[in-house]
Amino acid sequence: MTLGKITGKSSTNTFSFTVEANAVAQKFQYIKVIHREGYDVLAQIIDIEKHEGETKASCNVLGYRDMNSLLKNLRTPLEPDSFVEYADDVFVSKILGLDKDKTGAYIGILEGRENIKVYLDLNRLITKHICILAKTGAGKSYSVGILLEEILDKGIPLVIIDPHGEYSTLKYPNDKKENFEKFGVKPKGYLKQIQEYSVDVQKNPEAQQLKLNSKNLTGSELMHLLPAKLSSAQIGLLYSALFDLGKSADLQQLLINLQLEENPAKWTLITIIDYLHKLNLFAENPTSPSELVQPGKCSIINLRGVPQELQEIIVYKLLSDLFNARKNAEIAPYFLVLEEAHNFIPERNYGEVKSSSIIRQIAAEGRKFGVGLAVISQRAARLEKNVVSQTNTQIILKLTNPGDLKAVSSSVEGITSETEAEIKNLHIGTALVVGVVDMPLFVDIRPRKSKHGGEAVNILEAFTPLKIPETHSKSLGNPLHAETSSKTFNSEVPVETETVGKGIFNVVRPKISKEDICLMSQKKIKILKTVLVPCLLLTCKQHNFTFNVLVNLTNAHIVKDFERGTGQQLYALEKLSDKDKKVFDISLNLKQEFVVTELFSKSGLQFSEVYEIAQGLVRKKYFEKAGNNFKLSSLISIYNNLSALSCYEKNEFMRIDHDIILEAKEKKEDVLVLLKSFTEIVGYKECYFVKYDVEYF
Repeated sequence: MTLGKITGKSSTNTFSFTVEANAVAQKFQYIKVIHREGYDVLAQIIDIEKHEGETKASCNVLGYRDMNSLLKNLRTPLEPDSFVEYADDVFVSKILGLDKDKTGAYIGILEGRENIKVYLDLNRLITKHICILAKTGAGKSYSVGILLEEILDKGIPLVIIDPHGEYSTLKYPNDKKENFEKFGVKPKGYLKQIQEYSVDVQKNPEAQQLKLNSKNLTGSELMHLLPAKLSSAQIGLLYSALFDLGKSADLQQLLINLQLEENPAKWTLITIIDYLHKLNLFAENPTSPSELVQPGKCSIINLRGVPQELQEIIVYKLLSDLFNARKNAEIAPYFLVLEEAHNFIPERNYGEVKSSSIIRQIAAEGRKFGVGLAVISQRAARLEKNVVSQTNTQIILKLTNPGDLKAVSSSVEGITSETEAEIKNLHIGTALVVGVVDMPLFVDIRPRKSKHGGEAVNILEAFTPLKIPETHSKSLGNPLHAETSSKTFNSEVPVETETVGKGIFNVVRPKISKEDICLMSQKKIKILKTVLVPCLLLTCKQHNFTFNVLVNLTNAHIVKDFERGTGQQLYALEKLSDKDKKVFDISLNLKQEFVVTELFSKSGLQFSEVYEIAQGLVRKKYFEKAGNNFKLSSLISIYNNLSALSCYEKNEFMRIDHDIILEAKEKKEDVLVLLKSFTEIVGYKECYFVKYDVEYF
């Protein structure tokens, strides 16, 4: 289809043509011109002007393919009066090189070309890094999610540094109505491939506890970890203490050695190291690199709620350990995703942070060891330009800040003045992609297969209109400290309240939605009710391990079946006296079977008194007899190993349409009193578990 003829001045890089009256020409449209030497040249319209009834289009020459399929620039300009034609999809794909790799990461379609899919070379990403830049709300996290889906589909190990906890929704299929057919994708969740970790599981109950390695710390590494600058005297003391410890140095041993020093400068140093030690970031049995990096697995490091200065320490130590493990071939090649990268690798005039050095090293050396890096930021101007310049692929969405635009144009190759101006006008869902081919491309980003977790909270929609729900916290059951120790909590049928309808609740939702149940059901559903079950989400610390458990307050179960809200039944136990509890606490740290003499040696009580207490604990069902020995009763084993009942489900405040709210039959105070006898309660939240009751025809 002819669009017009070349008029006026023509060079090897640019030309203009007059658009015919009935032709349709658009900005950034791809066009074709035949060179006088016989080959077809691809060009792109960069601007259109109308004057006195005449329409002129200004164009940039993109190039042509020679006999060896190499993309070449023109050596001689196009001839005036040459016909300008609409470039068909096959020609555009061939010249841009988009017809070659159909096995890479599918991110979307070429703008205005529904039949041309755009793929990123995954091997290039792993070895040469990627940068994704956009202003807040422009689709940055959404685009990252698409890239992560493609990497997960290929089984490449992923480690995501997630400061805001927004990538956990990769577990679940996209439940929004999007144009899936146009882009040729289907909703999909990655639940089995994803594991979240956090240093604060109280704020992030869906995560396993992340522990950092405190062994074999060098002086320079330890100084880098400390949240303060040291004087020369303190540095000397630190190296002296580390030298005495040798290769087995850890924070606890270091504190002991420093206390033996006579130099008064030690006290400030001891205070700083003790502060770091008490943050509970480090452990003798840390989370290993081989656990975090596994083929087909995505490890999300959820830092939501962690102060920024601690995030820097965590990121520095974690990335150092992972990179060293990869250099020593202890783990597989992996892809590292760094969200909010400007906080972890800021431009140098904004100041150095703890994590800067290791990220700089990964950006420079990671490709040699098979470590890919994705840096994602909403503040391009604050992100270190040396790191951006070492990424060979860039996805740039809408940017409007002049400083950010200047930073992009100065650090990203291939950005022309026209494309720089167009970045400000990009609409949501379209990205400028640099590095896929030899020229920047405008790409319509495909819909996510998984659920997007980066949306802003719509407060107005959540609360208007809203009927404030009634409070249903009345306890109808027996007190937890029952008269007979073998009783369970009240396990009668839960009481239903009248239908409330809608409200804002702190809820834990099952992984299967109401719609999924209807789709998967082989039977005809008669009634499908949404039931809110009152629960207590507790953060516990036991055997130096922090975890969460979810207690159903209608039936006193520690929930393990998150579709039904059932699990391990809690048993009410008779209250212990102070001496009873002292002896019982000693037994918790003994081997499976023990004798009275072991209790006596550690109790400080008379032998006869300890013996009577042990017999009493048998009657109260805390102990059982094992011949002449004692052991913890089967009832107690539940409480002594609560971590086996850990809950990794996320709780969140959200609007819920419901049919029934169940009343709590157990008091939260009674549950807390019982569990405090066996574990340290770090914190707790009252919430509701969302359960679906189904009746079939």
